[in-house]
Amino acid sequence: MKKTLLFISSIVTGFMAYSQSVVVGVSPASIVASYDHTWADPASWGVTPDFNVPGTFVEDTLMLVEDGSAGTNAQGHPISQEGCNPLTNDLTGKIAVIYRNTCNFSLKALNAQNAGAVGVIIINRDPAAVAMGAGTDAASVTIPVVMLTSFDGAALVAEMANGPVVVFMGNKVGLFSNDASIRPGGTLISKSTGVLSQLSQSGTEFSFDIGTQLFNDGSAAQNNIIVNATVKNPSGATVYDNTITVTSLAAADSVYLYPGEAQSFPPFSLASYPTGRYTLTYTVGLDAVNDDYPADNVLTSYFVVNDSIYGFSGLDSLSNLPAGAGGFKPSTMTASFGMCNVISDPNASRIGVEGVYFSLVTNAADSVDLTGEEIALNVYEWGDVFTDLNDANLAFNVLTPISYGYYYYPSNIPDSMVYGALTTPVVLENNKRYLVCAQTVNLQVYFAYDTQINYTMNVNDYLQPLYPVESDGVYSAGGFGSDNAPAMAVKVFNASELSVAESNMINGMAYPNPAVDNITVSLKAEGNATITMTDVAGRIVLTKSTDLVNGKTDLNIAALNAGVYVVNVVLENGKTAQFNVVKK
Repeated sequence: MKKTLLFISSIVTGFMAYSQSVVVGVSPASIVASYDHTWADPASWGVTPDFNVPGTFVEDTLMLVEDGSAGTNAQGHPISQEGCNPLTNDLTGKIAVIYRNTCNFSLKALNAQNAGAVGVIIINRDPAAVAMGAGTDAASVTIPVVMLTSFDGAALVAEMANGPVVVFMGNKVGLFSNDASIRPGGTLISKSTGVLSQLSQSGTEFSFDIGTQLFNDGSAAQNNIIVNATVKNPSGATVYDNTITVTSLAAADSVYLYPGEAQSFPPFSLASYPTGRYTLTYTVGLDAVNDDYPADNVLTSYFVVNDSIYGFSGLDSLSNLPAGAGGFKPSTMTASFGMCNVISDPNASRIGVEGVYFSLVTNAADSVDLTGEEIALNVYEWGDVFTDLNDANLAFNVLTPISYGYYYYPSNIPDSMVYGALTTPVVLENNKRYLVCAQTVNLQVYFAYDTQINYTMNVNDYLQPLYPVESDGVYSAGGFGSDNAPAMAVKVFNASELSVAESNMINGMAYPNPAVDNITVSLKAEGNATITMTDVAGRIVLTKSTDLVNGKTDLNIAALNAGVYVVNVVLENGKTAQFNVVKK
């Protein structure tokens, strides 16, 4: 699982902008493909080869490691192929293939290096490639190290049983004569994957910028490179189709095709948006010659217009629920960790929030049982006034809780998408920012993230926070980077569907919850309030008439028995609130 520090992503400029790190199957034909991967960057590892430098690569035959250990691991692979002990086989001139599980990445790599390997591929136990921590032996590792997904790793190992498998790993800039490319981190996509139909009733309500950065990774200058962008609607019809021709691009150069540049695409906008899945595709083509490396000539993304799911991660094609595999948590976490989605819209009063979809990931080595695990769900009005991510006033000082809930795992179901409902659904207000968050206090669990989607250029184009994270009460607007979206989604409802009784309710909560002696009742209201607490049998156990100060009042519940209680609040204007509190 990925443990990483919090940061805000930025565009990498200069020489690094021309780099291209790839892992590519060379032979046999069955494995010829470009594989999602991460690599051991010398910035953190120390002396590993730098894939940001053009021409830095290895290409050789794969070989599984063997260290003589007995047994199989939790994934069913031989423990001997985890490479945690000195190897018993000779890997001279080979790229070592190693399963991830128990020991640190650098120890695996060093053992392979000592056995003669020229490179290392670590196969993750999860269906995502995640960042590899340096570990205690990193300073001694001088060969390149990459991680592949469990799916891609399994495909390579299966082919290795049939004969030699050759893989290229490194920087491909300058290796081919004719080689143009576009990259996820430099390409604009939809503002979110879950697009709410209530907020997208016309092109003036929902639209987004189209654009990409075009690279010439080849050694030859290119003329008349075609870059096309299309969008197909749920029925498969093309509803956007625009092309830019770049007349000249020198070797190892790039050009920006973004809004405001010399050449740019018109924004994507439709008069109406039928519900369903839309597909955005960018395609690059060279003039009169074939691209020697076409694997990075096409980029495809999608968004789903619907009336109940809002989020940024990939969405399952059948259920439209969020998808993710990499487990993330802050390396700084000592008490709590929360992942959040930001909601802000001029027409937000058309919707309400009723719950959150999310998934927890556990490390097999930790033997964590999620049965009974508590996840706190919170909706905050984000009241800090700022314009964008560059505004010095950006802060998390004014977070007003407006609803909450708890989810308790019914059984040990890691890597499963679950749904937690709020105690009280909350209708949003126009032109206000909200944070919808899921939080854990368990240091041994991770929230699932989608590492296959990349909002880097969106963040740099719009300069708005998308999915902040909280660690020990401190928030970071950039989360784990714009190329890692939380595998969570906000479930919404149509505000117009509220009943008269429901529309007369306001949002309230009590904290701390659970509590021992005292609670603070918090509502978005002022004035006189009558508070009644009842037990689960409906018996009144406490009544208090009070004046709310800044929407808050304190209650002493020390005399109550341990259990769950219902707090009912009636305001002098007739509005009501209801929520639960747990007395320890």
